[in-house]
Amino acid sequence: MSEVRTLAKNTTVLLVANIISYLLGFFTTLYTARYLGVEGFGILALALSLTGLFGVFTDLGLTTLTTREVSRDKSLANKYIGNTAIIKIFYAFLTFGIIALYVYIVGYPQEVRTVVYLITLSVILSAFTGIFNAIFQAFQKMEYMSLNIIINAILMITGILIVIHFGLGIIALSSVYLISSVIVLIITLITYSWKFFVPKIGLDLKFWKPTIKEASFFGVSNILVVIYFYIDSLMLSVMVGYSAVGIYNASYKLIVVLLFIPGIFVTSIFPLMSQHFESSKELLKMEYEKSVKFLFATAVFIFVMGFSFADKIILTIYGTAYTPSIVALQALIFVVPLIFITNLFGNLLGAINRQRILIIITGVSALFNVVLNLYLIREYSYIGASVATVVTEGLVFILMISYISKHFLRISINENITKTTVTGIITVILIYYMKFNINWLLAAVLGVIIYVLILFILKIITKEDIEIFKRIF
Repeated sequence: MSEVRTLAKNTTVLLVANIISYLLGFFTTLYTARYLGVEGFGILALALSLTGLFGVFTDLGLTTLTTREVSRDKSLANKYIGNTAIIKIFYAFLTFGIIALYVYIVGYPQEVRTVVYLITLSVILSAFTGIFNAIFQAFQKMEYMSLNIIINAILMITGILIVIHFGLGIIALSSVYLISSVIVLIITLITYSWKFFVPKIGLDLKFWKPTIKEASFFGVSNILVVIYFYIDSLMLSVMVGYSAVGIYNASYKLIVVLLFIPGIFVTSIFPLMSQHFESSKELLKMEYEKSVKFLFATAVFIFVMGFSFADKIILTIYGTAYTPSIVALQALIFVVPLIFITNLFGNLLGAINRQRILIIITGVSALFNVVLNLYLIREYSYIGASVATVVTEGLVFILMISYISKHFLRISINENITKTTVTGIITVILIYYMKFNINWLLAAVLGVIIYVLILFILKIITKEDIEIFKRIF
Protein backbone atom coordinates (compact mmCIF):
# COMPACT_ATOMS: atom_id res chain seq x y z
CA MET A 1 0.00 0.00 0.00
CA SER A 2 3.09 2.28 0.26
CA GLU A 3 3.06 2.87 -3.51
CA VAL A 4 -0.64 3.74 -3.39
CA ARG A 5 0.04 6.22 -0.60
CA THR A 6 2.96 7.70 -2.52
CA LEU A 7 0.71 8.08 -5.53
CA ALA A 8 -1.96 9.66 -3.32
CA LYS A 9 0.57 12.05 -1.78
CA ASN A 10 1.97 13.12 -5.13
CA THR A 11 -1.46 13.49 -6.69
CA THR A 12 -2.70 15.48 -3.70
CA VAL A 13 0.17 17.98 -3.58
CA LEU A 14 -0.03 18.49 -7.34
CA LEU A 15 -3.81 18.84 -7.12
CA VAL A 16 -3.56 21.47 -4.39
CA ALA A 17 -0.84 23.32 -6.29
CA ASN A 18 -2.82 23.25 -9.52
CA ILE A 19 -6.03 24.36 -7.82
CA ILE A 20 -4.16 27.36 -6.40
CA SER A 21 -2.45 27.94 -9.74
CA TYR A 22 -5.61 27.76 -11.82
CA LEU A 23 -7.60 29.81 -9.34
CA LEU A 24 -4.99 32.56 -9.67
CA GLY A 25 -4.75 31.79 -13.39
CA PHE A 26 -8.50 32.28 -13.70
CA PHE A 27 -8.16 35.86 -12.49
CA THR A 28 -5.02 36.34 -14.57
CA THR A 29 -6.91 35.35 -17.74
CA LEU A 30 -9.98 37.35 -16.73
CA TYR A 31 -8.04 40.57 -16.10
CA THR A 32 -5.84 40.06 -19.16
CA ALA A 33 -8.75 39.41 -21.53
CA ARG A 34 -10.75 42.37 -20.28
CA TYR A 35 -7.76 44.72 -20.12
CA LEU A 36 -6.42 43.95 -23.60
CA GLY A 37 -9.77 43.57 -25.34
CA VAL A 38 -10.64 40.98 -27.98
CA GLU A 39 -7.92 41.96 -30.47
CA GLY A 40 -5.16 42.48 -27.89
CA PHE A 41 -6.03 39.20 -26.22
CA GLY A 42 -5.95 37.61 -29.67
CA ILE A 43 -2.36 38.84 -30.18
CA LEU A 44 -1.26 37.40 -26.83
CA ALA A 45 -3.09 34.13 -27.57
CA LEU A 46 -1.36 34.00 -30.97
CA ALA A 47 2.07 34.41 -29.30
CA LEU A 48 1.28 31.70 -26.76
CA SER A 49 0.04 29.38 -29.50
CA LEU A 50 3.10 30.05 -31.66
CA THR A 51 5.54 29.39 -28.81
CA GLY A 52 3.48 26.42 -27.73
CA LEU A 53 3.79 25.00 -31.23
CA PHE A 54 7.52 25.58 -31.72
CA GLY A 55 8.48 25.51 -28.04
CA VAL A 56 8.55 21.72 -28.20
CA PHE A 57 11.98 22.06 -29.86
CA THR A 58 13.40 23.26 -26.52
CA ASP A 59 13.01 19.74 -25.14
CA LEU A 60 12.40 17.16 -27.91
CA GLY A 61 11.48 14.43 -25.44
CA LEU A 62 14.44 14.79 -23.05
CA THR A 63 12.25 15.49 -20.01
CA THR A 64 10.03 12.45 -20.51
CA LEU A 65 12.99 10.17 -21.19
CA THR A 66 14.82 11.48 -18.11
CA THR A 67 11.81 10.78 -15.89
CA ARG A 68 11.37 7.25 -17.26
CA GLU A 69 15.02 6.23 -17.03
CA VAL A 70 15.80 7.85 -13.66
CA SER A 71 12.64 6.37 -12.13
CA ARG A 72 14.11 2.95 -13.02
CA ASP A 73 17.69 3.80 -11.92
CA LYS A 74 18.07 6.73 -9.51
CA SER A 75 21.88 6.76 -9.86
CA LEU A 76 21.51 8.23 -13.37
CA ALA A 77 20.07 11.53 -12.08
CA ASN A 78 23.25 13.62 -12.14
CA LYS A 79 24.31 12.20 -15.51
CA TYR A 80 21.01 13.17 -17.12
CA ILE A 81 20.99 16.66 -15.58
CA GLY A 82 24.52 17.54 -16.66
CA ASN A 83 24.20 16.31 -20.22
CA THR A 84 20.63 17.35 -20.98
CA ALA A 85 21.39 20.88 -19.76
CA ILE A 86 24.08 21.27 -22.43
CA ILE A 87 21.92 19.65 -25.10
CA LYS A 88 19.09 22.06 -24.29
CA ILE A 89 21.34 25.06 -24.88
CA PHE A 90 21.61 23.98 -28.51
CA TYR A 91 17.87 23.32 -28.60
CA ALA A 92 17.22 26.83 -27.24
CA PHE A 93 19.05 28.48 -30.15
CA LEU A 94 17.24 26.17 -32.56
CA THR A 95 13.85 27.14 -31.11
CA PHE A 96 14.46 30.87 -31.18
CA GLY A 97 15.79 30.64 -34.73
CA ILE A 98 12.75 28.72 -36.00
CA ILE A 99 10.30 31.16 -34.39
CA ALA A 100 12.23 34.22 -35.62
CA LEU A 101 12.22 32.79 -39.16
CA TYR A 102 8.47 32.09 -39.03
CA VAL A 103 7.71 35.59 -37.73
CA TYR A 104 9.87 37.12 -40.50
CA ILE A 105 8.21 35.05 -43.25
CA VAL A 106 4.65 35.78 -42.10
CA GLY A 107 5.47 39.47 -41.65
CA TYR A 108 3.77 40.22 -38.34
CA PRO A 109 3.75 43.87 -37.15
CA GLN A 110 6.55 45.00 -34.81
CA GLU A 111 4.36 44.85 -31.70
CA VAL A 112 3.31 41.27 -32.43
CA ARG A 113 6.93 40.25 -33.10
CA THR A 114 8.08 41.69 -29.78
CA VAL A 115 5.35 39.87 -27.87
CA VAL A 116 6.29 36.60 -29.59
CA TYR A 117 10.00 37.01 -28.78
CA LEU A 118 9.33 37.73 -25.09
CA ILE A 119 7.08 34.70 -24.74
CA THR A 120 9.67 32.58 -26.60
CA LEU A 121 12.41 33.49 -24.12
CA SER A 122 10.02 32.58 -21.30
CA VAL A 123 9.39 29.15 -22.84
CA ILE A 124 13.13 28.53 -23.29
CA LEU A 125 13.83 29.25 -19.62
CA SER A 126 10.94 27.02 -18.58
CA ALA A 127 12.55 24.20 -20.56
CA PHE A 128 15.60 24.37 -18.29
CA THR A 129 13.34 24.31 -15.24
CA GLY A 130 11.86 21.15 -16.75
CA ILE A 131 15.21 19.36 -16.37
CA PHE A 132 14.92 19.54 -12.59
CA ASN A 133 11.18 18.83 -12.59
CA ALA A 134 11.92 15.58 -14.46
CA ILE A 135 14.16 14.46 -11.59
CA PHE A 136 11.60 15.52 -8.98
CA GLN A 137 9.03 13.43 -10.84
CA ALA A 138 11.37 10.42 -11.16
CA PHE A 139 12.06 10.49 -7.41
CA GLN A 140 8.31 10.98 -6.82
CA LYS A 141 8.95 14.24 -4.96
CA MET A 142 6.08 16.16 -6.53
CA GLU A 143 5.99 18.68 -3.68
CA TYR A 144 8.94 20.51 -5.29
CA MET A 145 7.18 20.63 -8.65
CA SER A 146 4.14 21.92 -6.80
CA LEU A 147 6.21 24.71 -5.28
CA ASN A 148 7.25 25.84 -8.77
CA ILE A 149 3.64 25.82 -9.97
CA ILE A 150 2.41 27.97 -7.08
CA ILE A 151 5.28 30.46 -7.25
CA ASN A 152 4.79 30.93 -10.99
CA ALA A 153 1.04 31.54 -10.54
CA ILE A 154 1.67 34.13 -7.81
CA LEU A 155 4.29 35.91 -9.90
CA MET A 156 1.98 35.98 -12.94
CA ILE A 157 -1.06 37.45 -11.19
CA THR A 158 1.11 39.97 -9.34
CA GLY A 159 2.82 41.06 -12.56
CA ILE A 160 -0.45 41.37 -14.48
CA LEU A 161 -2.03 43.49 -11.73
CA ILE A 162 1.01 45.79 -11.71
CA VAL A 163 0.75 46.20 -15.49
CA ILE A 164 -2.96 47.01 -15.26
CA HIS A 165 -2.45 49.39 -12.31
CA PHE A 166 0.08 51.48 -14.20
CA GLY A 167 -1.82 51.26 -17.49
CA LEU A 168 1.05 49.64 -19.36
CA GLY A 169 0.73 47.97 -22.76
CA ILE A 170 0.86 44.45 -24.14
CA ILE A 171 4.68 44.50 -24.33
CA ALA A 172 4.97 45.05 -20.58
CA LEU A 173 2.32 42.41 -19.99
CA SER A 174 4.27 39.90 -22.09
CA SER A 175 7.42 40.70 -20.08
CA VAL A 176 5.67 39.32 -17.01
CA TYR A 177 5.93 35.83 -18.54
CA LEU A 178 9.68 36.21 -19.00
CA ILE A 179 10.35 37.63 -15.53
CA SER A 180 8.32 34.85 -13.90
CA SER A 181 10.28 32.18 -15.78
CA VAL A 182 13.61 33.66 -14.64
CA ILE A 183 12.59 33.71 -10.98
CA VAL A 184 11.11 30.18 -11.06
CA LEU A 185 14.28 28.77 -12.66
CA ILE A 186 16.46 30.35 -9.97
CA ILE A 187 14.27 29.03 -7.16
CA THR A 188 14.20 25.55 -8.74
CA LEU A 189 17.99 25.45 -8.97
CA ILE A 190 18.30 26.48 -5.32
CA THR A 191 15.73 23.90 -4.20
CA TYR A 192 17.39 21.10 -6.15
CA SER A 193 20.86 21.95 -4.81
CA TRP A 194 19.50 22.08 -1.25
CA LYS A 195 17.30 18.97 -1.25
CA PHE A 196 19.25 16.72 -3.63
CA PHE A 197 22.76 17.65 -4.70
CA VAL A 198 24.53 20.44 -6.55
CA PRO A 199 24.11 19.63 -10.25
CA LYS A 200 27.33 18.99 -12.14
CA ILE A 201 27.88 19.63 -15.81
CA GLY A 202 29.61 16.41 -16.82
CA LEU A 203 29.96 16.01 -20.57
CA ASP A 204 29.67 12.47 -21.91
CA LEU A 205 29.42 12.67 -25.68
CA LYS A 206 28.96 8.90 -25.95
CA PHE A 207 25.85 9.33 -23.80
CA TRP A 208 24.43 12.01 -26.11
CA LYS A 209 23.78 9.96 -29.23
CA PRO A 210 21.62 7.17 -27.70
CA THR A 211 19.90 9.68 -25.40
CA ILE A 212 18.99 12.11 -28.19
CA LYS A 213 17.90 9.20 -30.40
CA GLU A 214 15.63 7.64 -27.76
CA ALA A 215 14.27 11.02 -26.63
CA SER A 216 13.55 11.97 -30.24
CA PHE A 217 10.69 9.48 -30.35
CA PHE A 218 9.01 11.37 -27.52
CA GLY A 219 10.07 14.65 -29.12
CA VAL A 220 8.60 13.93 -32.54
CA SER A 221 5.41 12.74 -30.88
CA ASN A 222 5.24 15.96 -28.85
CA ILE A 223 5.77 18.03 -31.99
CA LEU A 224 2.88 16.29 -33.71
CA VAL A 225 0.66 16.70 -30.65
CA VAL A 226 1.26 20.43 -30.35
CA ILE A 227 0.55 20.84 -34.06
CA TYR A 228 -3.08 19.93 -33.56
CA PHE A 229 -3.16 21.75 -30.23
CA TYR A 230 -1.93 25.11 -31.54
CA ILE A 231 -2.10 25.13 -35.34
CA ASP A 232 -5.76 26.16 -35.28
CA SER A 233 -4.95 29.51 -33.62
CA LEU A 234 -2.18 30.23 -36.14
CA MET A 235 -4.46 29.33 -39.04
CA LEU A 236 -7.26 31.49 -37.61
CA SER A 237 -4.88 34.46 -37.35
CA VAL A 238 -3.92 34.13 -41.03
CA MET A 239 -7.28 33.08 -42.50
CA VAL A 240 -9.70 35.15 -40.38
CA GLY A 241 -7.99 37.63 -38.02
CA TYR A 242 -6.92 38.36 -34.44
CA SER A 243 -10.50 38.81 -33.16
CA ALA A 244 -11.41 35.26 -34.19
CA VAL A 245 -8.29 34.04 -32.38
CA GLY A 246 -9.39 35.88 -29.24
CA ILE A 247 -12.95 34.51 -29.37
CA TYR A 248 -11.72 30.97 -29.98
CA ASN A 249 -9.04 31.08 -27.29
CA ALA A 250 -11.43 32.44 -24.68
CA SER A 251 -13.07 29.00 -24.81
CA TYR A 252 -9.97 27.00 -25.71
CA LYS A 253 -8.04 28.25 -22.67
CA LEU A 254 -10.81 27.01 -20.39
CA ILE A 255 -10.40 23.55 -21.90
CA VAL A 256 -6.62 23.71 -21.49
CA VAL A 257 -7.07 24.67 -17.84
CA LEU A 258 -9.10 21.49 -17.28
CA LEU A 259 -6.20 19.38 -18.53
CA PHE A 260 -4.46 19.87 -15.20
CA ILE A 261 -6.69 17.07 -13.86
CA PRO A 262 -5.41 14.24 -16.06
CA GLY A 263 -2.05 16.00 -16.16
CA ILE A 264 -1.35 15.77 -12.44
CA PHE A 265 -2.64 12.22 -12.25
CA VAL A 266 -0.53 11.04 -15.16
CA THR A 267 2.50 12.94 -13.83
CA SER A 268 2.14 11.04 -10.54
CA ILE A 269 1.51 7.61 -12.03
CA PHE A 270 3.99 7.71 -14.94
CA PRO A 271 7.04 6.70 -12.81
CA LEU A 272 5.04 3.82 -11.30
CA MET A 273 3.86 2.58 -14.70
CA SER A 274 7.46 2.76 -15.98
CA GLN A 275 8.66 0.65 -13.04
CA HIS A 276 5.80 -1.87 -13.13
CA PHE A 277 6.23 -2.50 -16.87
CA GLU A 278 9.47 -4.27 -15.93
CA SER A 279 8.59 -5.56 -12.44
CA SER A 280 4.82 -6.27 -12.25
CA LYS A 281 2.51 -6.43 -15.28
CA GLU A 282 -0.48 -7.20 -13.02
CA LEU A 283 -0.01 -3.96 -11.07
CA LEU A 284 0.33 -2.08 -14.35
CA LYS A 285 -2.96 -3.54 -15.63
CA MET A 286 -4.73 -2.59 -12.40
CA GLU A 287 -3.36 0.97 -12.58
CA TYR A 288 -4.47 1.26 -16.19
CA GLU A 289 -7.99 -0.05 -15.64
CA LYS A 290 -8.69 2.08 -12.56
CA SER A 291 -7.16 5.17 -14.17
CA VAL A 292 -9.39 4.90 -17.25
CA LYS A 293 -12.49 4.48 -15.11
CA PHE A 294 -11.84 7.41 -12.76
CA LEU A 295 -10.53 9.81 -15.40
CA PHE A 296 -13.43 9.17 -17.78
CA ALA A 297 -16.03 9.57 -15.03
CA THR A 298 -14.44 12.87 -14.03
CA ALA A 299 -14.22 14.05 -17.65
CA VAL A 300 -17.85 13.26 -18.45
CA PHE A 301 -18.94 15.20 -15.35
CA ILE A 302 -16.95 18.23 -16.55
CA PHE A 303 -18.52 17.87 -20.00
CA VAL A 304 -22.01 17.80 -18.48
CA MET A 305 -21.44 21.00 -16.50
CA GLY A 306 -19.52 22.80 -19.25
CA PHE A 307 -22.04 22.04 -21.98
CA SER A 308 -25.06 22.84 -19.81
CA PHE A 309 -23.75 26.11 -18.38
CA ALA A 310 -21.47 27.40 -21.15
CA ASP A 311 -23.35 30.71 -21.33
CA LYS A 312 -22.99 31.37 -17.60
CA ILE A 313 -19.29 30.43 -17.65
CA ILE A 314 -18.30 32.66 -20.61
CA LEU A 315 -20.33 35.72 -19.60
CA THR A 316 -19.19 35.53 -15.98
CA ILE A 317 -15.49 35.22 -16.83
CA TYR A 318 -15.10 37.37 -19.95
CA GLY A 319 -18.19 39.57 -20.21
CA THR A 320 -20.63 40.23 -23.06
CA ALA A 321 -17.85 41.10 -25.56
CA TYR A 322 -17.07 37.37 -25.71
CA THR A 323 -20.65 36.16 -26.25
CA PRO A 324 -19.66 34.35 -29.50
CA SER A 325 -17.35 32.17 -27.39
CA ILE A 326 -20.37 30.42 -25.86
CA VAL A 327 -21.03 28.30 -28.94
CA ALA A 328 -17.30 27.64 -29.31
CA LEU A 329 -17.15 26.33 -25.74
CA GLN A 330 -20.18 24.09 -26.25
CA ALA A 331 -18.44 22.59 -29.28
CA LEU A 332 -15.00 22.32 -27.66
CA ILE A 333 -16.27 20.75 -24.43
CA PHE A 334 -16.87 17.50 -26.33
CA VAL A 335 -13.10 17.06 -26.46
CA VAL A 336 -12.75 16.75 -22.66
CA PRO A 337 -13.83 13.08 -22.21
CA LEU A 338 -11.62 12.13 -25.14
CA ILE A 339 -8.51 14.06 -24.19
CA PHE A 340 -8.58 12.93 -20.54
CA ILE A 341 -8.18 9.34 -21.72
CA THR A 342 -5.79 9.95 -24.62
CA ASN A 343 -3.54 11.79 -22.16
CA LEU A 344 -3.34 8.58 -20.12
CA PHE A 345 -2.98 6.37 -23.22
CA GLY A 346 -0.10 8.45 -24.56
CA ASN A 347 1.84 8.26 -21.30
CA LEU A 348 1.13 4.53 -21.01
CA LEU A 349 2.64 3.95 -24.45
CA GLY A 350 5.71 5.87 -23.32
CA ALA A 351 5.97 3.93 -20.07
CA ILE A 352 5.90 0.57 -21.90
CA ASN A 353 8.49 1.63 -24.51
CA ARG A 354 5.96 1.99 -27.33
CA GLN A 355 6.74 5.62 -28.20
CA ARG A 356 7.20 4.65 -31.86
CA ILE A 357 3.51 3.72 -32.03
CA LEU A 358 2.73 7.08 -30.43
CA ILE A 359 4.56 8.84 -33.26
CA ILE A 360 2.50 7.03 -35.90
CA ILE A 361 -0.80 7.83 -34.20
CA THR A 362 0.02 11.49 -33.53
CA GLY A 363 1.44 11.89 -37.05
CA VAL A 364 -1.73 10.66 -38.70
CA SER A 365 -3.84 12.81 -36.37
CA ALA A 366 -1.78 15.98 -36.88
CA LEU A 367 -2.05 15.71 -40.67
CA PHE A 368 -5.77 15.01 -40.38
CA ASN A 369 -6.20 18.07 -38.13
CA VAL A 370 -4.41 20.45 -40.50
CA VAL A 371 -6.46 19.31 -43.50
CA LEU A 372 -9.70 19.51 -41.52
CA ASN A 373 -8.86 23.01 -40.27
CA LEU A 374 -8.11 24.23 -43.78
CA TYR A 375 -11.70 23.45 -44.77
CA LEU A 376 -13.62 24.15 -41.55
CA ILE A 377 -11.92 27.44 -40.63
CA ARG A 378 -12.49 28.81 -44.13
CA GLU A 379 -16.18 27.88 -43.93
CA TYR A 380 -17.01 28.32 -40.23
CA SER A 381 -14.17 30.35 -38.62
CA TYR A 382 -13.65 29.63 -34.88
CA ILE A 383 -16.58 27.18 -34.80
CA GLY A 384 -14.86 25.17 -37.51
CA ALA A 385 -11.63 25.17 -35.48
CA SER A 386 -13.56 23.87 -32.46
CA VAL A 387 -15.11 21.03 -34.44
CA ALA A 388 -11.74 20.11 -35.98
CA THR A 389 -10.19 19.82 -32.50
CA VAL A 390 -12.93 17.48 -31.27
CA VAL A 391 -12.94 15.25 -34.36
CA THR A 392 -9.15 14.95 -34.32
CA GLU A 393 -9.08 13.93 -30.66
CA GLY A 394 -11.78 11.36 -31.44
CA LEU A 395 -9.48 9.85 -34.06
CA VAL A 396 -6.59 9.75 -31.55
CA PHE A 397 -8.83 8.00 -29.01
CA ILE A 398 -9.92 5.32 -31.50
CA LEU A 399 -6.39 4.61 -32.73
CA MET A 400 -4.87 4.44 -29.24
CA ILE A 401 -7.51 2.28 -27.60
CA SER A 402 -7.49 -0.08 -30.59
CA TYR A 403 -3.73 -0.62 -30.36
CA ILE A 404 -3.59 -0.97 -26.57
CA SER A 405 -6.54 -3.37 -26.44
CA LYS A 406 -5.21 -5.53 -29.27
CA HIS A 407 -1.49 -5.66 -28.47
CA PHE A 408 -1.05 -5.01 -24.78
CA LEU A 409 -3.88 -4.83 -22.26
CA ARG A 410 -7.05 -6.73 -23.08
CA ILE A 411 -9.29 -5.64 -20.24
CA SER A 412 -12.93 -4.71 -20.08
CA ILE A 413 -13.01 -0.93 -19.99
CA ASN A 414 -15.51 -0.48 -22.82
CA GLU A 415 -18.46 -1.35 -20.57
CA ASN A 416 -17.51 1.34 -18.05
CA ILE A 417 -17.02 3.90 -20.81
CA THR A 418 -20.45 3.10 -22.26
CA LYS A 419 -22.18 3.27 -18.87
CA THR A 420 -20.47 6.56 -17.99
CA THR A 421 -21.43 8.06 -21.36
CA VAL A 422 -25.09 7.10 -20.79
CA THR A 423 -24.90 8.66 -17.32
CA GLY A 424 -23.64 11.93 -18.84
CA ILE A 425 -26.39 12.04 -21.47
CA ILE A 426 -29.13 11.45 -18.90
CA THR A 427 -27.72 14.15 -16.62
CA VAL A 428 -27.48 16.73 -19.42
CA ILE A 429 -31.10 16.14 -20.42
CA LEU A 430 -32.31 16.52 -16.83
CA ILE A 431 -30.23 19.67 -16.23
CA TYR A 432 -31.60 21.32 -19.39
CA TYR A 433 -35.11 20.56 -18.21
CA MET A 434 -34.38 22.02 -14.77
CA LYS A 435 -32.61 25.13 -16.15
CA PHE A 436 -35.86 26.44 -17.61
CA ASN A 437 -37.87 25.75 -14.47
CA ILE A 438 -35.60 26.56 -11.51
CA ASN A 439 -32.57 28.72 -10.67
CA TRP A 440 -29.51 27.61 -12.67
CA LEU A 441 -27.32 27.27 -9.56
CA LEU A 442 -29.85 24.89 -8.01
CA ALA A 443 -30.00 23.00 -11.31
CA ALA A 444 -26.21 22.64 -11.20
CA VAL A 445 -26.24 21.26 -7.64
CA LEU A 446 -29.01 18.80 -8.50
CA GLY A 447 -27.05 17.81 -11.60
CA VAL A 448 -24.05 16.86 -9.46
CA ILE A 449 -26.24 14.74 -7.16
CA ILE A 450 -27.97 13.02 -10.08
CA TYR A 451 -24.67 12.21 -11.81
CA VAL A 452 -23.08 10.67 -8.71
CA LEU A 453 -26.21 8.66 -7.89
CA ILE A 454 -26.34 7.15 -11.38
CA LEU A 455 -22.65 6.21 -11.13
CA PHE A 456 -23.47 4.17 -8.04
CA ILE A 457 -26.70 2.72 -9.46
CA LEU A 458 -24.93 1.48 -12.60
CA LYS A 459 -22.05 0.21 -10.43
CA ILE A 460 -19.48 2.31 -12.23
CA ILE A 461 -18.15 3.18 -8.78
CA THR A 462 -17.89 -0.07 -6.80
CA LYS A 463 -17.27 -1.04 -3.19
CA GLU A 464 -13.71 -1.94 -4.17
CA ASP A 465 -13.16 1.60 -5.46
CA ILE A 466 -14.51 3.09 -2.24
CA GLU A 467 -12.21 0.82 -0.23
CA ILE A 468 -9.20 2.03 -2.23
CA PHE A 469 -10.12 5.64 -1.51
CA LYS A 470 -10.48 4.85 2.19
CA ARG A 471 -7.03 3.29 2.32
CA ILE A 472 -5.50 6.22 0.49
CA PHE A 473 -7.01 8.79 2.83
